[in-house]
Amino acid sequence: MTTMWTRQAIDAAIERRAQERSGVSAGLLELDDHPGRRLLDGAKLSGATAQAWERASAELAGLWTVFEAYQQVLDRVAAMRGGPKTRLGDRELAAMADLLTGRSVALPRQAVPFERRGLLDPASTQDLLTLDEAVQSMTRIYDVVKKVAVDAENAWNRLLEPLDDLQAKARAARATADGVGGGGGGGGADPVFDRLAGIEVQTADLRRRALSDPLGLVAGGSGTPAHVTRLLADLAGVQSELDQALTARTEFDRRLAGVQDVIVLIAQAEAEAERVRAEVREKIAAPKLPLASAAAAHLRGKVADLQRERSGQSWTLLGRNLSALEKNSRVILENAQKRVGQIRAPLDRRDELRGLLEAYRARAARHRVAETPALSAAHALARDLLWSAPCDLAGAEAAVHHYRAAVGAALPSMS
Repeated sequence: MTTMWTRQAIDAAIERRAQERSGVSAGLLELDDHPGRRLLDGAKLSGATAQAWERASAELAGLWTVFEAYQQVLDRVAAMRGGPKTRLGDRELAAMADLLTGRSVALPRQAVPFERRGLLDPASTQDLLTLDEAVQSMTRIYDVVKKVAVDAENAWNRLLEPLDDLQAKARAARATADGVGGGGGGGGADPVFDRLAGIEVQTADLRRRALSDPLGLVAGGSGTPAHVTRLLADLAGVQSELDQALTARTEFDRRLAGVQDVIVLIAQAEAEAERVRAEVREKIAAPKLPLASAAAAHLRGKVADLQRERSGQSWTLLGRNLSALEKNSRVILENAQKRVGQIRAPLDRRDELRGLLEAYRARAARHRVAETPALSAAHALARDLLWSAPCDLAGAEAAVHHYRAAVGAALPSMS
């Protein structure tokens, strides 16, 4: 039994389809205006992005074909409906109902390739869809195309920001490299310049690939591609070396003069150490002393090497060598000054023992026991050892300890 459509039912269906068409039209216009889609249309694509967009573009063309046929049906229904006062008979209502519910959306005929046709098969076919099937088809295609456009835009956004940062840092490094230059330090032959040039080439190549194949470049990860991250790390190292080279070039004379000032202090400490060494050997018997140092002369040779290399060596290498020389000279100065104290230590210990001996004697005197035969003999022995040259420091120390013990025995209450 055929369902009869009323005019009210037809009008309700027409209104629903009109709202549906408005939604489809708005969605297609939004897709057409999407930044990712515009970029895909305007870019010279390659790789995975080109393949994805080629498939999506073919689908998109099919979507517009379906939409055009879909609209033609709705336009025919609207024309048949006419205005509010148009009289509609059962035949008109049935015809409109058939358009609204039947397979009324006629897609263009498609040729069937010869190799796929049988003897009695037609040379072309035509698909007929209902309005609902047409909307379902357009929705499926819309989702496919939208995903490619959105994924491409997201990939561009994820790539171009770090690549812009990489490019800006590469330009800054190049400006520093130009400041270092090749004059006076042989900078043009320095490996760091080759590393910078390599980073610049890779950055330009990555930017071209990012513009042509963003989907391929970010495939398999959700963050900044590892290649970009590695280049940023490499560039930070290059920038550090170039900064050091620029500092070495601009501050070379001042810093080298500073090293020479430190060498003067080292030489003074070494001279003082040798003067004290001679005094110790004169006044202390068989002292155990640190070896003599000739670091000042060695460092002067290093300074002379740097001065010679200035006209033929790279500034980055000169900067590293200068920094190492500055550090080493400060350490050597500290050690040289400590060595003076180490060499003087036997004299200081002898003087300390002399003070202790007299302090113990003063204490014994306060208690009127200093002149007892035992204490007098012990004091005399210790004093002779401490005031003789060269001094037997070990024997003197033992004698002082003996005298202290003797004083303690004479005065049991003393701690």
